[in-house]
Amino acid sequence: MVDQLEDVVHYIIAGLLLAIAAVVLYRTAADFLSPGHQFPVRITAAINGVLFVIIVLELLRTVLAHFETSELQLQPFLIIGVISSVRHILTIGARLTLQGEGTAEGFRHSQIELGVEAGVVLVLAVGLILIRRSSTTPTP
Repeated sequence: MVDQLEDVVHYIIAGLLLAIAAVVLYRTAADFLSPGHQFPVRITAAINGVLFVIIVLELLRTVLAHFETSELQLQPFLIIGVISSVRHILTIGARLTLQGEGTAEGFRHSQIELGVEAGVVLVLAVGLILIRRSSTTPTP
């Protein structure tokens, strides 16, 4: 009974994630094609939106994989973390490019953010490599 209820909840979550991805993708395309903002702002927003959709689809894949294995998988969450961190790096870079450096304090803050995000990507990538190596290593 509890397993069936859990499956129903997972199907609802999967449906909601798919709906969210579709809405965000539609809004991203509509905003990109609208002439309301400058072209560089639209491109940055479009890349940000597409990367968000990829993150949502990775979450959806993780939820659907639960039906096959009934286990929590770590690898998709590491991939989501890498994509999310890269998305944030791109957002910071675009903000610096479009708005300029601003104050010295703001620029320093942006550089610290970029450094932290780069460190996060590095740590998550190393974790992903270790997970993949451990799953491909044959057990004696």
